[in-house]
This record gives sequence, C-alpha cells and structure tokens, in this order.
Amino acid sequence: MTQPNRTAQLLESISRTSIGIIGDFCLDAYWELDRGTPELSLETGKPTLAVTHQRYSPGGAGNVAHNLLALGARRVAVFGIVGNDLFGMELQRQMAGLGAANSLTVQSTDWQTPVYAKPHIGAEEQNRIDFGRFNVLSIDSERALIRQISQEIKSLDGLVVNQQLPRSIFTTVVIEALNTLAERWPDKIFLVDARHRIPDFHSMICKLNAVEAARLFGKHIRDNESATDQELGHFAEQIFERTGKPVLITRSRRGILLFDGTRATQIHAAEIVEPTDPVGAGDTVVAALAASLSARSSLRESAELATLAATVTVKKLRQTGTATPGEILALAATSTLAG
Repeated sequence: MTQPNRTAQLLESISRTSIGIIGDFCLDAYWELDRGTPELSLETGKPTLAVTHQRYSPGGAGNVAHNLLALGARRVAVFGIVGNDLFGMELQRQMAGLGAANSLTVQSTDWQTPVYAKPHIGAEEQNRIDFGRFNVLSIDSERALIRQISQEIKSLDGLVVNQQLPRSIFTTVVIEALNTLAERWPDKIFLVDARHRIPDFHSMICKLNAVEAARLFGKHIRDNESATDQELGHFAEQIFERTGKPVLITRSRRGILLFDGTRATQIHAAEIVEPTDPVGAGDTVVAALAASLSARSSLRESAELATLAATVTVKKLRQTGTATPGEILALAATSTLAG
C-alpha cells in the first residue's frame, strides 16, 4: 500500500488537474414518509403518503463529478443531458453549487431528467420510483454533445465516460465519436465505466466490477467477491485485447484487480468495519482513478488511492457519499489491508 506521505503527494497533484465527464447525469431523491395514520384522499378514498423531509443529490455521472470535485480537482467539466423539468433545474443548480465548470445541455422533448426517487419509512427504503427510463436522445442533442467534447478535449487532462442507463446518451454515433477522440489524443486519460456497453468502447482504460466482467463472457458469479484471481485475470486479459488499454476490475471488499497488458495484480482494500453502505462506492472508485491517472500517477498507485477513497465512502450511510483528501489521508494513516 502507498505510504501516507506519498498519498498526500498524489492528492496534491490532483489539485492541478482538469477533468471532463460525459455520462448519464441523474438526480437522487430521498423522501422521508410519515409513519402516522395516513389521510384518505377525498377523490379516490385511498390512503395518501405524506413526505416529512426531502433532499436531493447528484446521482449517476453527477455523483462521479461530485467525487472529482471533492477530491480537489482544479476543474471539472460536465457533458450530459437534462430535461426541461423541475428535476433538471435542481440538478443544474446542484452541479453549479458544487463547482462544475459548465452547464448540462437541456433537451425539451422526449427526455425526462433521470431521477431515482427513494421513499423511506424510518430506515427502510420503499419501492423506488424512476424517471427517465424511456428517454430518446435527439439528433440535435447528439451533435451538441459531440461538438462540446471535441472543443473541450484540448484543455482536459482526462475524460471519464460513464454509462449507467440502458436508454442513455450513448448512442452509436456518440460512442464512435468518443472512440475517435481517444485514438486522436493517446496522451490523455480516457477512462470508461459502462454498465451495458463496454464492448462498444476501445482505446480507453476500462473500469468495471467483477459481476459485469463475468457477464461479458456469458458467465454468472454470485457477487463481486466470489470470482477467483485466475478467472478475473482471464476476463481482464480478454477485455484488454479489445480495448488495447489497462483494465481494472473492482471486487468490493477484496479490492481491485488490475491488468496492464502484461500481468494481473491484486490491489487489496483497506479493512472495513460494519455498518457500511456500498451505494456510490463505484462512482468514488472511478473518480479517484480518473483524477490520479490524469495527474500522471502510476496505475498501481491510482488503484490503491481508489480503494482508500471507496473505503471512506462506504462508511457514509444512506447517501451516495464522497471522499475528501483529508478523509483519505486520515484513513491512510491508520488502515490495515484486508486479505
């Protein structure tokens, strides 16, 4: 594991980076419901649900951007689509408040701002309500995204490509444009985290979890910790043959397996004490990898920093948390590696 003083150097170097993220920007909505006797609707006679507290935070690619900013990146540029709706306005407001360098593109028709609405009664999450499952990216929006990225790439040290939704901004045209940019700018960091379309990307460093890696090759594993080193090394090698770039496979408590084109290396996670909440940890890993690699840290050091950052995040319950340099340094000073 990287020594604390070296970790401090890595984090300081991140403060000089300019990083872009193109992806599926979402809003996470948390609605606390009243536990008392429900009021009946006069119109339908059915019991109503009363919200006692509500809060909102960026999700999807928005959470990756939030993590990049929390890590101290000098500049974070965002490229994505929101709808012409209240949730889109709130997401734009939140991204601006966090310090994003620019605004997201608004598509007025056939696009709802993606929202994961999570009602809670006490500590128990109820049925989630999703917005934006049936979005269709317009040709105008497609062209706008490609134009924005093409104009901005010169000023970026790295670009995160973050696909999380089945009906997303990543049309075939957008993916081909990104692949072309990655080929044209080989000295810049392109890091892709694509839940459904990994095989379509190339010339980019690839981050995915063990379950996703197995699924690519028609295999089923129980969870991210159950695959062997040998299995994941084999998956990573095959992905490398497609992308031509390093591959990092996350394994929850077992850390990260990285393949650099020559050999597979296991990066162990820091010891984690319950209770934990894994929601958003993958976003933290992506952000830490992108930030560290964009600062020209080695692949191994970047993966080690990512495991520390994720360990910080999973200790933050019922939120898609972030990790700050101070929190990472405090953990680095006391952490014990998991076996």
